[in-house]
Amino acid sequence: MEMPLISIIVPVYNVLPYLEKCFDSLMHQNYPKLEFIVVDDGSTDGSGVFCDEKAKLDSRFIVIHQENRGLSGARNRGLQEAKGEYITFLDSDDALALDAVHYLYSLVQKYNSKMSICAILETTLKGTKVDYGAKYGEKNMSTEEAMGRMMREEGFNVSAYAKLYRRDLWEGVTFPEGTVHEDLGTTYKLIKQCPNIAYGGEPKYYYQKRKGSISSSSFNESKFDIIRLTDEMCDSVQKDFPYLINTVNVRRIHARFSVLWMIESAKVTSPEIVAKKKEVVEYIRKNHKFATKNPVATKRDKIATYLVMIHPALFKLAWGAYSAVRA
Repeated sequence: MEMPLISIIVPVYNVLPYLEKCFDSLMHQNYPKLEFIVVDDGSTDGSGVFCDEKAKLDSRFIVIHQENRGLSGARNRGLQEAKGEYITFLDSDDALALDAVHYLYSLVQKYNSKMSICAILETTLKGTKVDYGAKYGEKNMSTEEAMGRMMREEGFNVSAYAKLYRRDLWEGVTFPEGTVHEDLGTTYKLIKQCPNIAYGGEPKYYYQKRKGSISSSSFNESKFDIIRLTDEMCDSVQKDFPYLINTVNVRRIHARFSVLWMIESAKVTSPEIVAKKKEVVEYIRKNHKFATKNPVATKRDKIATYLVMIHPALFKLAWGAYSAVRA
């Protein structure tokens, strides 16, 4: 049987030190029919030139240069240009196991699914390896199960990467531009379209934590997108899967924890952000049962909620210690 073309979309922006490893993992994939849609999103550090040089060596590279539109804009451009029957994403400071695409496609075939997911192997800032699929085996998940596991981060999360999608899932779905943490606004929409989703617990996506990335950069007002996009996702999931209400509620609380910790750790003094911080604290206190009386809430979330109820400074100390261990 002829293998379908698979497009790997790689947004690139000022990540020159990481590109050799990233592109090497693309060029040595053991899946036979690939195209690499590389979108240089206005890089100024020589990344664009590096991409062009690689394209001269390997015709599978299709390099697109555009003015900076952010990660969402680069991914959306990649979706416009991709010709594959299936699509996956690779962030340009990460890498893939050499059998990653083959593994994801084999899951799609085995379970006759429109979407497959693999586990992530994270390298922390300290160099520690964390296998997020270690507790989970291969599973053909229902839509409901996949949605719940994604929101509780059981073996995988909302990230666009580490997943293979049939192209038609993206009809009418784009990444929200002008925001950060845009995956919160897309992945659940794709899962909702799938009668079943194939999961494989083997870590085939290699995620590298680094200082200066979107997820670890200093606080700015765009970080409130985490709350807005999380609430939009939760509203949709609560409507379509009301039996996931406990998962939805703890996800709403956790989004506030993330933003509150970033505000506290950045020592923000802007009156506008301080006012929004107060709203976040009041939300947690008002809805404390979303965690404290929730059977799916973790001990971490319950303790964090109680600390916010006492005083945000106690939350800051505890969450800071927790974050330092995971850094």
